[in-house]
Amino acid sequence: MTDLSRRRHPAVAAALSFLIPGLGQAYSGRWRLGLLLGVPFVLLVIAAVAAYFLAADALRNAIFSSTFLIGLFIANAILLVWRGAAIGHAGLAEEKEAAAVAPRHRSPWAIGAVVVLLAATVGMHGYAAIVIDRLNGTLEQVFSGGHQTEDGDGDATGNPDDPLDEEAPLNQPAYEWDGTDRINFLLIGVDSGPGRDQQLTDTILVVSVDPVKQDAVMVSVPRDTGFMPLPDTSVYADGRFPQKINELATTADASPQVWCPDLPEGADCGVRTLERSVALYLGIPIQYYARIDLVGFTQLIDAVGGVNLCLPGRLIDEQYRLPGSPEIGIALPAGCRTYEGDEALAYARIRMGFIELPDGTREQQNDFKRAERQQEVLLALQRELTGGDLFFELPGFLDAVAETVQTDFPRSSAGDLATLMPLITRGDIERVVLGLPEFVEPPLDPVNNYILTPIRDAIVAEMRRLFGTDLHGWYVGGPDTVPPPFSLDQSPSPGT
Repeated sequence: MTDLSRRRHPAVAAALSFLIPGLGQAYSGRWRLGLLLGVPFVLLVIAAVAAYFLAADALRNAIFSSTFLIGLFIANAILLVWRGAAIGHAGLAEEKEAAAVAPRHRSPWAIGAVVVLLAATVGMHGYAAIVIDRLNGTLEQVFSGGHQTEDGDGDATGNPDDPLDEEAPLNQPAYEWDGTDRINFLLIGVDSGPGRDQQLTDTILVVSVDPVKQDAVMVSVPRDTGFMPLPDTSVYADGRFPQKINELATTADASPQVWCPDLPEGADCGVRTLERSVALYLGIPIQYYARIDLVGFTQLIDAVGGVNLCLPGRLIDEQYRLPGSPEIGIALPAGCRTYEGDEALAYARIRMGFIELPDGTREQQNDFKRAERQQEVLLALQRELTGGDLFFELPGFLDAVAETVQTDFPRSSAGDLATLMPLITRGDIERVVLGLPEFVEPPLDPVNNYILTPIRDAIVAEMRRLFGTDLHGWYVGGPDTVPPPFSLDQSPSPGT
């Protein structure tokens, strides 16, 4: 018979096994079973801690792979069964044994506590399973800008020396980031909101990060910038695009056989053409792009609970309409406050209104002011991501990311990419807008054709200040007034 004076409480036993499988069994005197249930769990925890401290650098990319996440999903399910069995046995076995000796000692609330602990365990592991599944799906969507391998991780498996190999990256087939070189991303904000009959790249921003020097810079190219350089003279004789830069990607996508004869059929010609043009304009190589849907961007901001933004005065645009609102016109208050998705998007999109300063003067807004505010919104969002608590909002946030962001950066290096985030979110990051009057000339006919003409010498000087004298490309990196001849045996006309 069991000595009732030495009886262990079932709820305590279950709670101990909830913390560490097998601990409740040891508490009840079942040491052999406790070791059987507890030792594998403890070894798993020790291995995870050791891997974090001893092999974090080697594993930081692997943990974002689909193989790892699927394995983690399966391990989570096994651990759920393991912990559930330990909790149930620790509590119910102890209660059953005590009741067999003295039925009057049955404790319904103790059995209820066991049920609650089991439900909590199922909830914890169920939530983990949801997050793992959403994370894997989000990574698959976000990193779908490049060609996928069989495991979906976005690595190039084709011949890197053959630009027509459909499994090789399209922008720089032989490029592979080593984690130390300066790396440049083209961020494209695509505005496909109501009233738009085409998708215009109204945000064109280059983020350049030097992991060794631990610095970063943002360079915005205003949407109305015209006469952007092209890689060759196959489309226009002077090697320049005569319309605004925000129309370049749409124009190239409409005739990929004209604009991208070197790329395989079905390639994202518009993004590649824009990528090549901006690289020539700044004189730096652009290794990867990230495309952001500006309307979907509101979901990201709502998912993190809003972003903190500041205005020196009231921002007023009498023609701006919030999505779903019957009223035309918006006024954002002066000072700092938390902006939800729709208003944060308005903060980033307004370019035709004005800021009413405290002294009553009005500061007219334009594309250059808007570019500065867009940079501020991106930095504010980054700060929320790195400093906020997204535990309960994480599934919704991952869904929003999947619908909003796409990049051709390889998923196999996602961990390396994550290490760059602190450099981008620093408060002292240098931000440049290539606007009036330093870098572009005002339009000759602003009413009928508001197009800005680049001041080439000023851009060269600024890029040398930011990136040194080793600039690349015919437009900024060399003295040529036109690009070299087209390399393929084709000479299509602009209207083809």
